[in-house]
Amino acid sequence: MDLELAHKIEAAESEYLRSRVENLAKVSGNPYGAHIFLNGDFPCFEVKASPSPMFNRIYGDITNDPHAVLKWLKRSTTHSAVTPLIGKPSALEQYALVGEARLERLRGWAHLQFACSIEKAVLGRDSFDIEEVTPSTLAVFAGLHAGGFRTKPEHRLLNQASFAGQSPDGRLNIYLLKAQGEAVAGASMYLASNGIAYLGTAATRKDARGRGYHGALIAHRIAQAKKLGCRWVAATALANSQSRRNLERAGLTVSHAQALYRLADG
Repeated sequence: MDLELAHKIEAAESEYLRSRVENLAKVSGNPYGAHIFLNGDFPCFEVKASPSPMFNRIYGDITNDPHAVLKWLKRSTTHSAVTPLIGKPSALEQYALVGEARLERLRGWAHLQFACSIEKAVLGRDSFDIEEVTPSTLAVFAGLHAGGFRTKPEHRLLNQASFAGQSPDGRLNIYLLKAQGEAVAGASMYLASNGIAYLGTAATRKDARGRGYHGALIAHRIAQAKKLGCRWVAATALANSQSRRNLERAGLTVSHAQALYRLADG
């Protein structure tokens, strides 16, 4: 495992997720209770209105300063805060000892992180109608995303608001893929400050799966990242998923595994 590259990928993902929490914090009156704060040099964030591990994360130097991470996990006002641990897949066990505390791995939140240099990416030649999301089509993307990830009705507006900060010259870019004029899939890409284009969330309508749309969105985002001068591309996928196979077809390879942990007695 290339530890330096792994940390860069983790930093890019963290920046992407933090940008979505920042979008929530910008909503007038901050109705979702979005909060960004620092653990030393590590930005952390929480969203009181959502228990999602995507929006409630503590980052820090687990190796050299585990107590700082534990302090913030214990202070979590939502009691949903998690911290990511990385390593080889076989090393991320159900429980981990950090300092004097025992952390428990969240079920269903162990993923693989993938990466490759832009120059080594393999771009498909399929021709699909892909366009960048605008404020007028954001709700369409959010609906696809909510359906794909089974977002609860009470969290759908929150989820949509977390994507509301994209702009043509910004870091968060979102795309819709249309078939016969109808949006059937969508995906996001975040241009991290360390030069990595992080392929964020992607969703395809259930009745439109198996037609190459996800792979097309991967290729499109990589092509856009190359145009924008990014040096690397990275993404997350479950080990036994079609998403993994699509990423590998595009030239991305496994960097490391990431699992989310919270206090075992939290």
